[in-house]
Amino acid sequence: MTTSISDDAVLEFIFNPEAQGQPFSSLQQAVENKPEKEFAPELLKELQDLEKQAVNHANEGRLQDALDVLNQCITREPDYASAYNNRAQVHRLMKNNEAAMNDLDKVISTLGKGQPSILRQAYTQRAILKRSQGDSEGSRIDFEQGARFGNPIARTIAVQENPYAKMCNQMVMEMMSREMNPGCHNNNE
Repeated sequence: MTTSISDDAVLEFIFNPEAQGQPFSSLQQAVENKPEKEFAPELLKELQDLEKQAVNHANEGRLQDALDVLNQCITREPDYASAYNNRAQVHRLMKNNEAAMNDLDKVISTLGKGQPSILRQAYTQRAILKRSQGDSEGSRIDFEQGARFGNPIARTIAVQENPYAKMCNQMVMEMMSREMNPGCHNNNE
């Protein structure tokens, strides 16, 4: 028997507590890449090669060279969301947070649609930026979105910052402590 539900969607259902009760179709959208714009294979390879070159420059500390290559990539194909994500990272490293935020907003609002692997990175990067700017509520919301799209770092932070999760964790820890050390707690509560 074959099914149209991907293995990734099933794993998301099993391991993501927020996925419980959601229809499988919504889970599939969170794990399957279906970009709104497809690129010709030759163009995609060229764009990916430019990105690799930019990442190498960044890893070598040559941030301006990385930025220049990513600008080339975006000039070559203005709808290539991955280059904006990478350029946002370079902007962050160069302490140009406004430019980074602009790139991430563009990815999230338009270019990244249908691409959870792109969106998970964009939301998580934007959450980090918002946190550094003191926007704790905006940061929490973006970490939750990054988590929904499968970013494990965002998921960990979203759970840590969720007030309901904190309360539940505290209750579970208290119950476990009572179970493990029955004589240490007052049972007449």
